[in-house]
Amino acid sequence: MGDALDDIHRIFSDSSTPHSSQCSSPAFPDSPEPVSVPATPLSSTFSTQTSSYGTPLSPLSNLQYDYPSPSLPYISSSPAEKLAACPAATAAATRIISAAGQITSIVQKPFLFMSDASMVYTVPACLRLIEHLHIVEILRDAEDERQRLLLELRIIAELHESANNSSALAHPLRLLSTHHILRETAPDTFALTRVASLLDSGKSVADVFANPEKKYEDTSGIAAFVGLCTDELFKSAAYLTEAFTGVQLPLAPPGSAPTSTLSACSGREPGKSFRLERFSQAMIGTSGWEAPGAILTAFDWLSLPQGSTIVDVGGGIGSTTMILARAFGGSPKRRGSFRFIVQDRPVVIGLGLDAWRAQCPEMLESGQHPAVYILRVVLHDWPDARARHVLLNLRLASSPETKLIIADHILPLACWTLDSVLAHLEGAHGTLAPAPLLPNLGKASATPFSMDIVMHITFNGKERTLRELCALALSSGWRIARVTYSKGSHFGHLVCEPV
Repeated sequence: MGDALDDIHRIFSDSSTPHSSQCSSPAFPDSPEPVSVPATPLSSTFSTQTSSYGTPLSPLSNLQYDYPSPSLPYISSSPAEKLAACPAATAAATRIISAAGQITSIVQKPFLFMSDASMVYTVPACLRLIEHLHIVEILRDAEDERQRLLLELRIIAELHESANNSSALAHPLRLLSTHHILRETAPDTFALTRVASLLDSGKSVADVFANPEKKYEDTSGIAAFVGLCTDELFKSAAYLTEAFTGVQLPLAPPGSAPTSTLSACSGREPGKSFRLERFSQAMIGTSGWEAPGAILTAFDWLSLPQGSTIVDVGGGIGSTTMILARAFGGSPKRRGSFRFIVQDRPVVIGLGLDAWRAQCPEMLESGQHPAVYILRVVLHDWPDARARHVLLNLRLASSPETKLIIADHILPLACWTLDSVLAHLEGAHGTLAPAPLLPNLGKASATPFSMDIVMHITFNGKERTLRELCALALSSGWRIARVTYSKGSHFGHLVCEPV
């Protein structure tokens, strides 16, 4: 990787003028001159001297042309882009990409690597959204990048009559920022990148909304290609297994007999009971989001009175509670001995009873007034109104001493900021990485942002930022007093007190 970086540096330092015969980029036609893009937190780490392309020059060299800035539009005719398209530079870039990908597969936690691979579909899903809603054109036309994007998106709300949904758009845009396709320049404020500019039709916002069928006329066709890939091709790919195994596809004619080779091969038909059991086991698998036994250090359990009751709300088969029970259950005379209640739907509790009878049969008793409620990966299933209803019910059932532990992914912002409201919250993160890295660690943090989109498309729920969690808790009678994170993860435990 180091040799490849040296090769690229050599190409740019040796070229006082671009080699137009060798450095053209025929894949992309010439585009209009770039619009002015304000400085970013990234550019503040370098010299303010700029090249003719407007790219900050490295303080370590006197390059006439620096490598194309990720914060500026892609212009194939620019000297920097022509240099970057030289065969030698392209070959060096390929080695860097290959090395970075292979290093990731080696050093990333296997569960997180598999999670990213399993949920990578959230990226094309979000790409289709911004292409369909013409977000790139909106951002390009914005005169003041610091203006909140949600104000710009009133155009979308008015034309689509979906004002209540416009505020949710920050989440898919943040996922794309985490994958370096957009930039989050301030909380809920986004800007284009070199990559995202490829989706720009060059037409005004008014034109693309008034005549969406003409959006792709007289363009490079890249936006149309992305639309095709992320729409019908993307949807078709979801049925690859059905196509291979012969399972009846959803669009088969009514009344046609299912022709399933899956049942013959595996001996099972994926019915409701199978899916329910698979979901229960999958929730056990989500322990990979946390450090082993993270719930034990998320709260000072020994501060509770002996014999206190702990309720795991929506606790599934009780996998989290079982960790606590093994540490703090047992004889009522033992210090730190507690009672535990796992609450969920009857059909789920039935599965849980089998697990507890096998591993902790002595603890299957009745409970009493709770000292702590646990909500592990529950709130992300619900939109704010429903989540608030859950929290309000728990608040009404609580005493002034009751504590609430919310365990969920906590989405870090993709911009350099820590709200003053959060600055004094014990355990709150500021930025997680030094510049020029993304402050939320970019692709190394992909899993929670993918889960955010999964929750939205599946349950109309979402993962939340710490700002959003604090506001949700306060609106339902709780105050977040402390937050702890699992090491190397954005999965957190928030200790809440009644207000």
